[in-house]
Amino acid sequence: MDKIINVENLGFDYGEGWVFHDLSLYIEAGDFVAVVGANGAGKSTLLKLLAGILAPARGRILFYGRPLSEFKEWERVGYVPQNPARQQKGFPISVEEVVALGLLSPQRLRGPLTAAEGRQVAACLDQFGLRELAGRRLGELSGGQQQRAFLARAMVKKPSILLLDEPASGVDARAKAALYQLLRQVNEDGVTIVMVSHDLELAAQAARHALCLDHGICFWGPAVSALTHHHRHGTFL
Repeated sequence: MDKIINVENLGFDYGEGWVFHDLSLYIEAGDFVAVVGANGAGKSTLLKLLAGILAPARGRILFYGRPLSEFKEWERVGYVPQNPARQQKGFPISVEEVVALGLLSPQRLRGPLTAAEGRQVAACLDQFGLRELAGRRLGELSGGQQQRAFLARAMVKKPSILLLDEPASGVDARAKAALYQLLRQVNEDGVTIVMVSHDLELAAQAARHALCLDHGICFWGPAVSALTHHHRHGTFL
């Protein structure tokens, strides 16, 4: 397998001491990594660093062998932040329009969809079970439906890497299980996933590996082994 994400001696500091430092690992193409740990352990910070939203205080991240400062193919990376619906609460936008927003880029900021783009959006609505909800306002949907809409937005360009920050936050148990099943299918289709999660037990049913953080790496290996370790030692969460 190709090592498509390399993290080398990574460190980050918000100005109040290191969130983590000297963090190193690699992620292979086709992997599904659940990033778990207690609040403040650095999970979301790591994801924002991978997404290029934050810049490292030390070390570097490489995608496909290139440092993020030189990486230009961001259409190959999908990103869903934590609780994205909060940013658009009450905004009169339909599910179909939310998904279509994923096609925007600095080169394409406006204009009607082309026929090919329309087919992309329609296929993504079908893939994530949103066809019947396409015309509904985002604010009318349940938490699980909203998360599927934002996942579809991230996937409409068919990225090869998907970064997710607690995608099951705020949804009920049944919707969580369905969402993780959907993510497992996305991964089986060849997309590399890095997902922050508070629910190691549920995430382990979908993820292949677990990265457990506590201001550094306290476990990195198969997700099933992380679950066993957690049950025995009560760490990570």
